[in-house]
Amino acid sequence: MEIRAAEDIEIRTDLFPPLSPLASSLYDSFLSSHCSSCFSLLPPSPPQPLYCSAACSLTDSFTNSPQFPPEITPILPSDIRTSLHLLNSTAVDTSSSPHRLNNLLTNHHLLMADPSISVAIHHAANYIATVIRSNQKNTELEEAAICVVLTNAVEVHDSNGLALGIALYDFRFSWINHSCSPNSCYRFVNNTTPYHDVHVTNTQTSSNLELQEQVGGTSLNSGNGNGPKVIVRSIKRIKSGEEITVSYIDLLQPKGVRQSDLWSKYRFTCNCGRCVASPPAYVDSILEGVLALESEKTTVGHFHGTTNKEEAVGKMTDYIQEAIDDFLSDNIDPKTCCEMIESVLHHGIQFKEDSQPHSLRLHAGHYVALNAYITLATAYRVRSIDSETGIVFDMSRISAAYSLFLAGVSHLLFSAEPSFAISAAKFWKNAGELLLDLARKLLMKSCGESDVKCMKCLMLETSNSHRDIKEKSRQILSCVRDISQVTWSFLTRGCPYLEKFRSPVDFSLTRTNGEREESSTDQTVNVLLLSSHCLLYADLLTDLCYGQKSHLVSRFRV
Repeated sequence: MEIRAAEDIEIRTDLFPPLSPLASSLYDSFLSSHCSSCFSLLPPSPPQPLYCSAACSLTDSFTNSPQFPPEITPILPSDIRTSLHLLNSTAVDTSSSPHRLNNLLTNHHLLMADPSISVAIHHAANYIATVIRSNQKNTELEEAAICVVLTNAVEVHDSNGLALGIALYDFRFSWINHSCSPNSCYRFVNNTTPYHDVHVTNTQTSSNLELQEQVGGTSLNSGNGNGPKVIVRSIKRIKSGEEITVSYIDLLQPKGVRQSDLWSKYRFTCNCGRCVASPPAYVDSILEGVLALESEKTTVGHFHGTTNKEEAVGKMTDYIQEAIDDFLSDNIDPKTCCEMIESVLHHGIQFKEDSQPHSLRLHAGHYVALNAYITLATAYRVRSIDSETGIVFDMSRISAAYSLFLAGVSHLLFSAEPSFAISAAKFWKNAGELLLDLARKLLMKSCGESDVKCMKCLMLETSNSHRDIKEKSRQILSCVRDISQVTWSFLTRGCPYLEKFRSPVDFSLTRTNGEREESSTDQTVNVLLLSSHCLLYADLLTDLCYGQKSHLVSRFRV
């Protein structure tokens, strides 16, 4: 099953109006803070049950149904709650087979053939049957409901990228297949999110006749009319007859990790152009890239004795990932986390090949290095909050530097693969916000204020064409490169790893000596300018992917 364009579709086009879910459920941790129907944020001390409005309460058939007492809702996993919502709704076709439910594939045969999850599905189906029918006879429909949720439901994120829960949509969304180089993306809106000026482009399946037979009279407006709605938007030009694709997973991973992720979650192997490319696609070579170094100068002692390149890279990535995991689980403090990760990023690792010593370091765009930059920016940020007054500023400065460096790497990847725009938008927004916070600290030190704008960038006209998006991107990055010439050394001072790089958008490892350090006032202006350009670039990418704009750059004054 697939969805194909019936006509040429331009970049930045919403493919259909917002679709309501067939069923959805919040994750447990958000049941007390968000509306259980539409997922919008609740005000402090909300009434019980937890809905943002009477309309949301009335549309939640699961909780309002007498056979489902509210006290059981919080104790069930979100996938089982979503399955219950689906089976209790008028949208479900109870005559469907175990392999197809509401025109959606269930992957029942694949999931039930896997012993690691089939037992859990069987037990859950028995539980659902008991709740709905008070018996456990012939639980095929309940198994199909669980399988269709596991196969087709997507994680719902808020505007900040926070995963709130899961939602299941009809075939107009669920038939869109995955690609690791997709031409579209999707976003979510709720009752409080305005939606205007939708340009709807006709789409068709590979066989309209087959579609009408499968729908069998089912209304295209199936779903509860409420809940987190989904919109699909083109991020590349799509030709008439071309398949519309989105990504089901994080694209900032190499092929092996992506394939493993897709199989474990969806039980298929991806054969998109990026996955079958030989030699590997440019972005994949970056995501797994390593650099050869001078062994006598760049070796981390505790990694000596590694016997081959693959093992050396494996040890490096495992060590960094363990440090990240320990930090996220509060097993190590932020300072230790920074020291452990930076020692490997900066020094690399030594290995022996044909009895000769060699040293390697991760490429700046290696996927584990990207995770390391995210963690380091967070860890230094935490240290700036928890530290003594004397080093708060330095921790904030290095946190902003790592965030800006990550944004620069994401631009390198986005330039080669436009579908990375979603990740790049997030990274540039985070960099802009951290730099803005740093500028405020600089102003506090100088007891002043500043109002800065770059007329070359702020006066650029918004355009829908892909060529003009590239031109606007080129202009903003040119300004970032120019400002970084006098600011990067200030931002990275005391961070040997980042000091190696010429700038956050130039990853060559040689730097000229004697770069000019500006006065504190000059640096404030430069940091503000960097922040405004990061937010401008984030706006450009966010508009491309989601059709949304930030208020932060409308008047850039601290």
